[in-house]
Amino acid sequence: MARLAAVVVALAATAAVAGAAETYYASVENQLPAQGMKLVCQAIGGMFLTELSVVPRGRVPHGKAGRRIAELMVEDGRNGWVRCNWAYAGNYVAGLTLLDSRWPDAKKCQDPAGQGLCRVVFEHDAMILKTPDGGERVIGDLPVKRCRRHWLLFSTECSYPDHPHPYVGRRLGNAFQYFAI
Repeated sequence: MARLAAVVVALAATAAVAGAAETYYASVENQLPAQGMKLVCQAIGGMFLTELSVVPRGRVPHGKAGRRIAELMVEDGRNGWVRCNWAYAGNYVAGLTLLDSRWPDAKKCQDPAGQGLCRVVFEHDAMILKTPDGGERVIGDLPVKRCRRHWLLFSTECSYPDHPHPYVGRRLGNAFQYFAI
């Protein structure tokens, strides 16, 4: 944790030298029932400072111990977002937007010391943004398939349940597509 704090301080100093910047923070949490959610993310847009953003990469453990902090740095007047590929229990998504400076509630994610962190929570087959003021918005649904039969690494008789919101990204058919991106 001390290492992460040192990185944030160094990035803040770089931002001050480079000019005015806006920074957005979110706690990324896995509250899905099974273990093994993975995110591979990159910050896009916003020019130079965005390249210095801190984004999740790899396994996000289940529960409170699995919290990861995402930091998106964007120059004033520009937009930036964090784009991810997501994997969970044999389900795969490309192009999931984890954090976006253009979201209507993004300004609430700029003061982690004063108001607290925004939280991006993966739960109940959905991705939800929870703001420090108690606001909650479903960003989209997660395509989590239900299978009737499992054999070694393979599942059969699978289907995706109905979902009230659009998927958070493009659903991929298998791990080969996930690793090819």
